[in-house]
Amino acid sequence: MSFVTKVPLSALPLPPHSLVLTKILIPDPHTPSPSEFRKLQLEKPSQQRRARILAPESHFSYVAPFPVPFPFRIEPKEGEEVIDKAALIERWLTEREAVHERSESTIHLKKYYPENRDQHLELVGLSETGLQDCVPHLHVGDAFDVLGSPTLSRSFEDEPDRPESRNEDVAARQELIEILSGHATLMNITEDPEKSWAPWSLRYSGHQFGVWAGQLGDGRAISVREWAIATLSSYWIG
Repeated sequence: MSFVTKVPLSALPLPPHSLVLTKILIPDPHTPSPSEFRKLQLEKPSQQRRARILAPESHFSYVAPFPVPFPFRIEPKEGEEVIDKAALIERWLTEREAVHERSESTIHLKKYYPENRDQHLELVGLSETGLQDCVPHLHVGDAFDVLGSPTLSRSFEDEPDRPESRNEDVAARQELIEILSGHATLMNITEDPEKSWAPWSLRYSGHQFGVWAGQLGDGRAISVREWAIATLSSYWIG
C-alpha cells in the first residue's frame, strides 16, 4: 500500500519553469514581473482596480483578489481633512491589499495578508472525489469534519460533538479558506524568474457589440495557485 504525503495549499510544488503559463505568455507592461507587481500594490494599488486597455501584445496581468463589496465606500478617518482625494484612495486600497507577509516557512510560496480587511470567511463545500482525482497530496485538515456529511435535507437532530482537531489540521483548513476566498495571497517576490510567482488573470478579449474588447479580465477568474501533477490520467463519461 502506498501512502501520499499531504501538504497544505501553500506548500504544493510549482510546475517546472517551462510549464508555468506566466513564464510563457507576455505580461502586462505595467506589471512585467511579480516584484514589479508587489511595488504597484504598495504604491499605486488603484492601477489594478480600474478597467483599462492592455498593450496589444499582452496576454495577462498580475492581479490579486480583492473581496471587498463594490462600489467601495472610501471615507476619510474621523476628523481628517482631505486635501488630496487621489492619495486618500491609494491609502485606503493599500490598507486592504494583502501585502503583509505572514509565513511560517520561506521554502514555499509566502502568504500575504491585508491590514484592514476582516470579512467573515466560511467553507461551504469541498469535493472529496475532486481532491482524490486532481490533488491527492493536498492537506485540507479538518475541512470535511467541519462540513459534516452531505445531505439534501436539513436534519433537526442535534449534531454529535466533534473531537477537538489537531492544531495542524485547523491551520491547513484555515489556510485553504483564506487563500481560495481571496483573503490571503500567495506570492514569491524574487528577482529569480525561475522561482518568482504571483496571482494573475488572463486578458479578456473578444468582440462585443461589433467592437473589439481588449481590457483586463473584470473579475471573471484570477489564478491564485498553480501546482505540478506528477501523473495525470483522464477518462470520459458518456
